[in-house]
Amino acid sequence: MGFKFRLVNIAIMATLLSGIMTMFITFINLGWSDAFFSNFFNAWKIALPAAFVIVLIIGQPVQNLTRKILEKTQ
Repeated sequence: MGFKFRLVNIAIMATLLSGIMTMFITFINLGWSDAFFSNFFNAWKIALPAAFVIVLIIGQPVQNLTRKILEKTQ
């Protein structure tokens, strides 16, 4: 996997996962209101960079662990 592919993959994964999780948690904590999207975007602007760094750090170890688990089952 090339470095460019890896960065784009990480960016897409972090954006989708942090967006979905932030929206879900914002809804659970605050419910639907006129300020929902404002609250969501305020939380997401913190969650997105954190998610990107976390996926960047743990992405490769998780792929390696997945390979090991699947090799044992075959």
